[in-house]
Parts: sequence; C-alpha cells; structure tokens
Amino acid sequence: MKLREMISRAVRPRLHTRFSEVGLDVPEFDEDDQHLEPLEDIENVGGLSVVIEYLDAKGNVSQRLITCRKISVRAGKDYLNAYCHHRKSPRSFRIDRITDIFDATTGESLSPAQAFFANFQPDETSSSGLSWGLSVGRRADLIAMLNALIFIARCDKDFHFAERESLEKALTSFWLRLEILGDPDFDDLLRYADRLAPDGETFWVAMHRFKEDAVLADIFARHANLLIQADGVIHQTEAYWSVEIADFFSDV
Repeated sequence: MKLREMISRAVRPRLHTRFSEVGLDVPEFDEDDQHLEPLEDIENVGGLSVVIEYLDAKGNVSQRLITCRKISVRAGKDYLNAYCHHRKSPRSFRIDRITDIFDATTGESLSPAQAFFANFQPDETSSSGLSWGLSVGRRADLIAMLNALIFIARCDKDFHFAERESLEKALTSFWLRLEILGDPDFDDLLRYADRLAPDGETFWVAMHRFKEDAVLADIFARHANLLIQADGVIHQTEAYWSVEIADFFSDV
C-alpha cells in the first residue's frame, strides 16, 4: 500500500469544536521527503506539524495545530517556538504544559510530549529567566510597568487578591497591544512582581518612560485605574495617585 493511500485511511485527531475551522491543513509530503525519516533520527524539530493539547498558566486547555520552528531552553525550562495555525501567528509553548500530542498527518499519538521533544536538540539556551522572550528594550518597559503597578497596588498598604488579578490582565494587555510573540509566563512574572518593592522615585522614573510611548502610557493608565477600582474600595491615597496619573498623561 502506497504512503498516500495509508495516510488517507488514517484516523486523524479530532479538534475541539472551538478550533474546527483550523482543520489539519498541512503540506503533503512526497514519498521521498526527508521528513519521512524516523523521528528519532531528526535532530532539528523545525518544520514538523503536530496537533497539541495545551494547558496554559490560567488552567485553560486548548487544542491547536502548530508547525514547529525551534526548541529553546530558558532558565532550565524547555519552550517550543511554533507557528499556531489557529492564532495565525508565532507562539511559544512551555513543553511541560503540553498534555497531549498527535502527528498532524496520521493522527498517531506521540505522547508523552516531554519524551517526544527530548529526541530533538535545543536550538538555543539561555541561563536567565528574566527575559521572558522579550528584547532588552521591551523587558525594560515591562519591568517599569510592573514596578509602577505594584507601587499603585501597595499605596493603600493592602495588596488585595482582586488587584493581583488586575495585574495579570495588565500583563495580557502588554503582550497583545505591543504584539509580542508567544504567551506571557504568568506564574514566573507574578513571582517576580511579588519580589518588587518600588518607592516613589522608581514610580516616577517609570512614568517618564511611559510618556515617551503613547501605547505604554495608555496600557499603564488604563490598568492603574482598573487596579485602583479592583477591590471595590478607593482609598484616599489611591484617589490621589489616580489624579496624579491623569494629570501627568493629560497631553499624551
């Protein structure tokens, strides 16, 4: 039986209804294509199309068709950089959060994911976990954003759990508005934020940085106000800083 006939008869993985429009539209391989070599003999994961089930930092599970680009190691954690056919853009996935994996052509289960990806050589390794996949400039923007928001959250001496949720929304907005590839690692970012102890000078330095970028200014101003309102009580100190922020960005 020829390979194409075998593939046409193979049982393909069933995508979650939310992603049904993605389909399994991956390139067809010729019978002599190099990707038909045994997977354990391929050193680089680039170009391989698979369907994954992924558990994100919020506990949400999704099923996606992706085309792999490379594997990177950051601060001891393995990440898969790939093109997500559902999002139609590059994404970064922590390999330990991939709960299931299928061959996108045959439907064959390739689980467990960590053992599967261990067959491939990492393309890059970084010992630092503080880059979060960002450029040097964007990392500085993010740290300034976290410092400024943490300052506002703690100005009333009470860091409410609802304010913590608001901080997570600010991180999501930062990634989306600035069109940053990949998904934010909320767990690592919030752990980093918990260690911050910004003072008034740190806050104003961040504010001046935001004023140089209208998008950063808008992200901060919006989420600072949401954070102030998050616990349902606006403290006198919070009201003061809300007015200061509005005045500072009035000409942006």
